[in-house]
Amino acid sequence: MSSTVLIVGSEREGSLEKSYQRAFLKLHWRVHHWNPQHALSKSVRFGKVGQTLAQFTQIEPWMLKASLELLAMAYELKPDLILVIATTGVHAGTLAQIRVAIPDTKIYMIFPDTPHNLVTNRIQCLPLFDRVIVYSHELVDVFERMGARRAVPLGFAADIDLHQPYLDNGDADLRNADISFIGNWRPEREAFLEQLADFNLVIWGSYYWNKRTRPRSPLRKFWAGRTAEGQEFARAVSASKISLNILGPISWPGPNMRTFELPACRAFVLSERHPGVTQYFKEDLSIVYYSSVEEVREKLNYYLQEEVARKKIAQAGYETIIYGGNTYVDRAKTIIEWLQQDNENA
Repeated sequence: MSSTVLIVGSEREGSLEKSYQRAFLKLHWRVHHWNPQHALSKSVRFGKVGQTLAQFTQIEPWMLKASLELLAMAYELKPDLILVIATTGVHAGTLAQIRVAIPDTKIYMIFPDTPHNLVTNRIQCLPLFDRVIVYSHELVDVFERMGARRAVPLGFAADIDLHQPYLDNGDADLRNADISFIGNWRPEREAFLEQLADFNLVIWGSYYWNKRTRPRSPLRKFWAGRTAEGQEFARAVSASKISLNILGPISWPGPNMRTFELPACRAFVLSERHPGVTQYFKEDLSIVYYSSVEEVREKLNYYLQEEVARKKIAQAGYETIIYGGNTYVDRAKTIIEWLQQDNENA
C-alpha cells in the first residue's frame, strides 16, 4: 500500500509545492493538496472588498473558517505526512488540533523564504512541526531559537520537468541578448545591473522593472516585458550566452532557487559568490563566481569570447544537477528517509 502526503500551499505551476507534488508522485506516493488561498476565498465576506482585503491582511475569523477545511481533510485522509510550504494561511491552532486528532501523522514544514519574512503567525506555528526544513545550514540555529523543535537543512533543487535544456533558440517572441537576468526588481539589483548597462542585457521579471526603476534608468529598455516562469524560464535562458545569478543580502547565505534552475537548463551561470552556492558547484568547473562589479565585468568580457569554455562549464553544471542529487525527486527521497527515522524513533 502506497504512502500518502498532504501538501499544503499554492497550486500555481512553477511553485515549490507543484515541484514536490511531482516528485512524490514519481516516488509512487498518493498526493493530495490543500490550498489555503482557495479555502480563504470561500470564507471571506463583503464580496470583492473582502477578497481584496484578505490579500493584504489576515482576518482571524475568516482564516479559522478556512482552516476547518484543512482539519477535515487531514482527519479523513490520515496521511503519513503533512508537508506545509511556508505556512501562509495556516493557523497554529489548526496544526495543534491535527496533532491531537491524528498523532501518528508527521507534520513537516519547508520554509523557502528569508527569516525576515517570518510574521507572528508563522513563528507561532514553528513548535508544532516535527521538522522545520530550511534551505541553509546557517539558518538551523536561528529557527530553533524561535521555537522549532527540530530544524534541518535541505537545499532547493531543480524541477527537471520544468527546467531543462531548451534546444530551439530561434523563437521570434524572445529577447535575444548576450546576458540575461531572471528575477524580480529590488533596488540593490537595479543599482548593480545599471553598472552593466553597456552590455547586451535582457531582464526577465515583473512590471516593477518598468515602474519602480528610477525614471531615467537605462534598465527600462532591457526589460523583456514579462516574467519568465515555468517552461518559459528555459526558453529565456536559451536566448542568452550568460545567465546572471544575483543573490544579495536578502538571499544570504543562499542558495536561491535560480542556483539550481539555471544549471538544469544547461545555462552558463555567472553567480554571486555565496557560501550556500559554493557547497554545490565547483568554481570555474561547473559555475563561475564573482564578488564585485569589477570582477563580474571582467568575467563577462572574458567568457563572452570563450564559447567552448562556456559550453564545458554549462554541461558540468547540468550534470551536477542531474547526477549530483540535486533534483526535487532527490529532495523528496531525503524527506521520506527522515520520516522513516522519525516513525522508528516515535
